[in-house]
Amino acid sequence: MADVRIKPWHISLDGPVSEYSESLFAVGNGCLGMRGFSLQTPKRRPYDHAVFRAGFFEPIRPGVTDMVQLPDALGLRVVGEEPEQVSQELDLRTGVFTQRWRGRTVAVETQRMASMADRQLLCVRLTLTALADTQVRVQSAMDAQVCNLPVHDDQMVEETQTVRLLEPVRQNGREMVMRAVHTGRELRILCDGPEEMNAGLRAGERITVEKRVRVLLDAEAANPDAPDPWGENAAAWEALWRDCDIQLDADERIQGALRYNVFQMLCANAPDDPGVSIGARGLTHGRYKGNVFWDTDVFLLPFFCWHRPGAAQNLVRYRLDRLDAARALARRQNLCGARYPWMSGEDGSEQCESWDIGLCETHITADVAYAADRYREITGDGTLDGALSQLYLETARYWLSRFTWEPDRNRYSSFFVKGPDEYCGAAVNNTFTNYLARHNARLALNHAAMDEAERERLQHFCEHVTLLYDPKRHLYLQDELFDRLEPMPDGHAQGEPLYKSVCFDRMQRYRALKQADLVQLMTMFPDDFSDGEKRAVWDRYEPLTVHDSSLSFGIHALLAFRLGLEKVGWRYFERSLCFDLSDELGNTGREGIHMAALGASWQALVYGALGLWSDGGQLRLSPRLPPEIRGASLCVYHRGRRLRLTIKDGQGRIEKEE
Repeated sequence: MADVRIKPWHISLDGPVSEYSESLFAVGNGCLGMRGFSLQTPKRRPYDHAVFRAGFFEPIRPGVTDMVQLPDALGLRVVGEEPEQVSQELDLRTGVFTQRWRGRTVAVETQRMASMADRQLLCVRLTLTALADTQVRVQSAMDAQVCNLPVHDDQMVEETQTVRLLEPVRQNGREMVMRAVHTGRELRILCDGPEEMNAGLRAGERITVEKRVRVLLDAEAANPDAPDPWGENAAAWEALWRDCDIQLDADERIQGALRYNVFQMLCANAPDDPGVSIGARGLTHGRYKGNVFWDTDVFLLPFFCWHRPGAAQNLVRYRLDRLDAARALARRQNLCGARYPWMSGEDGSEQCESWDIGLCETHITADVAYAADRYREITGDGTLDGALSQLYLETARYWLSRFTWEPDRNRYSSFFVKGPDEYCGAAVNNTFTNYLARHNARLALNHAAMDEAERERLQHFCEHVTLLYDPKRHLYLQDELFDRLEPMPDGHAQGEPLYKSVCFDRMQRYRALKQADLVQLMTMFPDDFSDGEKRAVWDRYEPLTVHDSSLSFGIHALLAFRLGLEKVGWRYFERSLCFDLSDELGNTGREGIHMAALGASWQALVYGALGLWSDGGQLRLSPRLPPEIRGASLCVYHRGRRLRLTIKDGQGRIEKEE
């Protein structure tokens, strides 16, 4: 893979367009997302040239849906020319992606953007410069042949079976209408631009052709056309960067990589729509069927709480609006209260088809409650208090029914659960899960109305939840089985996840962690544990973690910075920050951008190196900058106030901005 060039406001790469570059240069506006495919080259397969619309899902089998891949209506091709080497550049300031190449007689530049000012709109611009006197012919293309290639939950299973989710209704040069095969939902794509253009050019002469593509779903009305959509998009991005930019006194590569992380989070978010959330790969790929995980609540939501509180509210409302679906899921599992799904479909239904993950990663329910409470803490928003109190109570009721009371031990225990470390088997008393469940119950006690009998049950639960702790070592233990497992042997393939070379049945009996588990817990509750307890967790579990997940590097960087471990923290931070820019796991091309890594990198910097935190309405800034970052400046929103945070010479300053 060619090296990606990273500048403060630009990401660029030379070479043929590939699966990897398509992911790397994916752009979106939260409603629409498109991969960085070539506008010149026709599809080789019906699932190439992927474009997505947030919230548009269709069944692929009973009870299971997939995010629908849209037809490619963006094509704008120079007839008779074929690109080989392509120079590709993403302008982070404006969200414009450019591809440049030289044909036989013309130099070609194509630009595209998903408008942040008009979320129905995708725009393409083609500029041709004649290398010699020539005749050029440009054709606009709308390819209605499209299908989905669903990706199996098991990462070792290679899917080859495509599914057709859309069928054509009518098409002409200006309009394409498609109907969803199962639900009948109607997709309309409107194109504004020439269908074909012929021109004679003299050497050095330049012409530009533009095409606007408007995507409408169901009875959605088209927005009025703007006279200058490119300018309006640039202005919208300028406003976003005023809220979201973090200016570093650091190497330009680090500055550019940070902005790329922020850029992709913004591309994945529809800030005004509580009906959609952010899937594990955003709008860059159909991996995980486009579903929502705890990635959004725990890893991404903090960024939006501090920079885009209105968008954060809608991400919380997405979970609140699916509380009834969570109640139904708990009932189907013969439990009480509300149980949020591991993989949330559009309607809040469970989409995970793997028993050991879908049923055992119960911590998702407490993660949702935790994230909602952090939203309330950071923003001070009281408008959701009634709905949040109901969420806290219903999820607390779930935990009462999911735990087992053991009279002989006088404790509540959790059986057959997985914490964040997914390489363990179905464990007993995973400390991360139990701690989050207790926190969830305490939220209900503090914020929800209930009768005295239920209050006593929840209080009893909080007082008797099993939390495995070794006082001699000041060490929290991952679960009851982990220390009894066989040490992970040396000699396994380097540079690829262990699940590719070790059978999962064998993997779950090794004493190895896929990703941060107790390290994650220490970062989520920084005031609950002493520095000695955090360091004990680090010393015990960091050497055993193989980081076969995009969620892990940033969280380890965060705790390392808080512990003053600057060198190792920096190494982890760089790997998280450049997770997709360096194709860390070799799967960015075939799976898209890893959203959780984006949020974890932001947290590593802002919560870790800059030391930002809010507790009890009080804001604190305790910077522990590594030498590679000499200073930083950013704006955040805290309880209705816009604040400027400045860190320089190891000191932090907080100033109110009007």
